[in-house]
Amino acid sequence: MDTVGIMNIELRAVVLGATDALLNLEMPYGYVLKHLKLKDTPLYNEVVNTRGNLDIKYIASNLADEGTPEFIFLYKSENNSMPLEYFSIGEMLGGYEKDGEYFDTITNKWNKEIFYILSMLRLTQEGNIEVADKIYKMEANYKCNNISRRGVSSQDSPISVYDDLYEWNNDNMICFENMVGLPEVLKDELEDVMERFGRGYSSYRYDDAYKNLVTLAEIILIGYNSNDKRGGKKEKFANRLAAAIAQDANVESVHDNALKMYKERSNETHEGNNQNITMEALKELCCVVRELIQNFISFAKNQYGSIADKTFNGIKREYIMGLLERINTLRTNGLL
Repeated sequence: MDTVGIMNIELRAVVLGATDALLNLEMPYGYVLKHLKLKDTPLYNEVVNTRGNLDIKYIASNLADEGTPEFIFLYKSENNSMPLEYFSIGEMLGGYEKDGEYFDTITNKWNKEIFYILSMLRLTQEGNIEVADKIYKMEANYKCNNISRRGVSSQDSPISVYDDLYEWNNDNMICFENMVGLPEVLKDELEDVMERFGRGYSSYRYDDAYKNLVTLAEIILIGYNSNDKRGGKKEKFANRLAAAIAQDANVESVHDNALKMYKERSNETHEGNNQNITMEALKELCCVVRELIQNFISFAKNQYGSIADKTFNGIKREYIMGLLERINTLRTNGLL
């Protein structure tokens, strides 16, 4: 197919919850972070309501005064060759099926990339961060025919970013870079893990977020059906969590804390008793589950080449086998 023109697609979006510290971080997939005045971007009408005030979901992320708001913006621009069929007579008469299909393909791909970026940021350190409504713009030209499309796509849950805004810590640079460097097929296998962890931030109710995080830890630690039967599921959960993230000096406290977290999830699920699931308890659980996921991802990355079954379940099986060995060592040393 002859190439007859160039299509340009651009993305601009406000990063909710970001501070200037995030600018120290280089984004993957060709994205760029910029600190800009809102008036210097084409998003003014998207962020300011009809009364001239910032939409409520942007207020907490404004880095300047309300009169001249400034934000951290996520930006990406990409040029792609266009085949002749995209500039057919049908297109010139107003049909947008071909270019619309292409536009949707690109924006869906970019949405997935942004999902991974936000997931990796959340998994690197504590803090609420999200990307607001994303504004995509596509332009292409061939002789007398111009194509111009504009799309809006949203993933954000504004309630999630009103507290504990994301303050990037450069000490965690290596952790983030390690996640960025994961093979794409492994990122796909970890998509459910990343999505579930995000629910710990975006769920409106603390108890819903709490249940999602305990369930996520359980998915990583319990699914493989091993011979480790002692003490039932909750004891297995606590033993394996301690083996994954505890140092010798705090094995007992991590184990006992895991039992408590498992019990609180069960109390809420089976009895509707959530009085102990507070913001503080949720933050504590977030930190524990984040450390577990970091440990699991580090194992997956380091062992990926030698694992025969590279699916999530295959990687998990090898991971749990290693945890069982550590559990035996901890028991032998009287630490568990």
